[in-house]
Amino acid sequence: MKKLFVIILVGCLPFSFGQDTLNLNLEKCIDLAIQYNHDLKIAELDYQKAEEQITEAFGSAVLPTIKGEINYRRALKRGVVIIETPVFSGSFPQGTENTMTVGATLEQPLFTGAVFYATRISKVYAEIAENGYYSSKANLIRDVKRAYYGYLYSQEFSKLSQVTLQAAKDNLKNTQALFDAGLAPEYDLIRAQVQVQNILPQLEQAKNAIKLAENALRLIVGLDLDKKFVVNDSLTYTELPVEDYQTSARILDKKNFTLQQLRLQVELQDKNVSYQFSKNYPELYLSGNWQSTAQENDPKSFNNWRYKNSVYVGLNLKVPIFDGWQTTSRVQQAEIDLKKSQENLVKTNRQLNNQLDDILLKIEEAKNRISAYAATIKQAKLGYDISIKRYNNGLGTQLENIDALVAYTQAKVNYLEAIYNYYDLHSQLEALLSSEVNEKSE
Repeated sequence: MKKLFVIILVGCLPFSFGQDTLNLNLEKCIDLAIQYNHDLKIAELDYQKAEEQITEAFGSAVLPTIKGEINYRRALKRGVVIIETPVFSGSFPQGTENTMTVGATLEQPLFTGAVFYATRISKVYAEIAENGYYSSKANLIRDVKRAYYGYLYSQEFSKLSQVTLQAAKDNLKNTQALFDAGLAPEYDLIRAQVQVQNILPQLEQAKNAIKLAENALRLIVGLDLDKKFVVNDSLTYTELPVEDYQTSARILDKKNFTLQQLRLQVELQDKNVSYQFSKNYPELYLSGNWQSTAQENDPKSFNNWRYKNSVYVGLNLKVPIFDGWQTTSRVQQAEIDLKKSQENLVKTNRQLNNQLDDILLKIEEAKNRISAYAATIKQAKLGYDISIKRYNNGLGTQLENIDALVAYTQAKVNYLEAIYNYYDLHSQLEALLSSEVNEKSE
């Protein structure tokens, strides 16, 4: 028996919907997965963090830095000042028992390379994180569809196994009657019995496949594993619209989130080159300092302390002269990273276009297979009916019956598998072209 399906399990947040049975369809599964999927939540948090980094970069490069300070010192044992003169010698206490200092410092960038590039870099990084969120969302929708159609496929396969088993049992019953009447040899009876026994494991396999598909669908939409649900849908073929390669390639180039991220990565590295080179420029800062100090001994109350204020303003010019070629090396590293990101963009663009061509060809192939298998099912059913009639009239053999039933069953399996592959390929195409994700609606 061919492989039933390929399901990607995506971890997601367990979510309880109560004890009642839940009715699911494809749209509801997608909505639940978007709401509760772990990976999508992480991608959204990354985007929120990147947005905050824009504020951080603007604050560090443009806005002033102001720091306040309060310092209190208590002299447990004061030092002394010794004076020796020809007419007098002695010692005097140094300082006071209490010292309080309150102050504030300000540093305002007036000109730095970071003023021009830091905020721009953080904005590009935020756009990359935003595209990462939408890319994760597109892939999640693809995986939900894959799990959903996989569940429908497992249901249809189970139904087919039951129909096949019933047909084998009917054949056994008919053969038993002919054998009892002396019209069929014992060998035919044995073959009919073996046929029934061979189908029983396939039926068990089909039941297990449904269980696995159910769990996969629960996980991806955020249901507890013991949550019951029903899907009032079946795996029937409906042709979906597909653009030609040229149109799809233009959509891919414009909307694919991976390509958008890589283009932003190139822009980010280009700005990083300029940022690193700006370290060669002088930096000018405005600085200010205010300080109020009081020095008093214990007999005087705190409210009567005498504070003396001082205020200073100035300019601080930092001129890079030599740093051991560190800045030059960082610029060269940034230029190498830029070239790497450009090469990665070209390579990925070619890979995605090749993937697009491959998917479009496979979709067309799947359509042809569906059409061919649909015709094959009719022919196989006709062949099976003829073999039964021939056997009942003493013209055929039990081997012909078994072969005809196997051919009929396999034709149905091929047909169902082709439909599943068709929808799976469409979900891949939609994720590639980002057609299921609309950024403006978020």
